[in-house]
Amino acid sequence: MNQKYIFLICLIFLNNISANIFNDKTNITAERIEYNQNSNEVSFLNNVQINSNILSISASTAIYNNESNLFLIKGLPSIIKSNNSKRAFNGEAEEILLFSDEKVHLIGNANIKIDNMSISSKLIIFNPITGKIFSN
Repeated sequence: MNQKYIFLICLIFLNNISANIFNDKTNITAERIEYNQNSNEVSFLNNVQINSNILSISASTAIYNNESNLFLIKGLPSIIKSNNSKRAFNGEAEEILLFSDEKVHLIGNANIKIDNMSISSKLIIFNPITGKIFSN
């Protein structure tokens, strides 16, 4: 598929994600990008890097589903860190889910360091904008 066409599709998809986590300065790179029209998904494969004003993520794969407005990010581990000095955090997990309501789920061998606190759990849910965090 034409790279320009895939890039435009990605821009349209990203405009639907929460404007507070992703914005015009968001940059996503990967070795390969695929668009599946049937599932309405964009897949970013191999050496994925996501950078916005709020956060940075490094992972193996990332799949954005336009129907559910959800980003599923996988890696061994996937690494997330803050790009906002007012809400400093860093963490990792097997999977990261980014929701349109600004919540981030770290799933599987998850850990996060935020302020002077360190949390490890199977599931950690937090908001990178407000700094609210809770774990199961």
